[in-house]
Amino acid sequence: MEVRLAVPADDAPLEELRAVLDEESTFMLMEPGERAVPDEERPRLSYRVVAVEGGRPVGFVSVSVMPYARVRHRGHVVMGVRASHTGRGVGRALLEAAVAEARSRGLTRLELTVMTHNRRALALYTRCGFQVEGLRRASAIVRGDTVDEYYMGLLL
Repeated sequence: MEVRLAVPADDAPLEELRAVLDEESTFMLMEPGERAVPDEERPRLSYRVVAVEGGRPVGFVSVSVMPYARVRHRGHVVMGVRASHTGRGVGRALLEAAVAEARSRGLTRLELTVMTHNRRALALYTRCGFQVEGLRRASAIVRGDTVDEYYMGLLL
């Protein structure tokens, strides 16, 4: 057996291998046959919520939902609020709207990551029902320093 970096000539055989693994294993991301569905035929489940003041966005929440049967019940949350608008309830309003939309779309789980030293965001997520599910050590590099993140989840 040879172990090496893949080359472009490996693309088609690797696609065939993935399809075989989808059939053989329940541990792969996609269900059998799901890999053959063209992207334009997959459900578009992701969405965004925005807070606007004076006609300009001051905060947002993006919820990314993968279109595959095994994981389309969960969304990954990314949010941000301008510094000038923190502490004014914008983040909570955005997150509550995003959670309500998730429920209306039939999602059963939201998840996110937050830098461990971001106490304000951590407190917001906890108040909104998210729980710390794990620690991602040295998961980001910010201005040359490694930063840990909590992995958080909310069951809807």
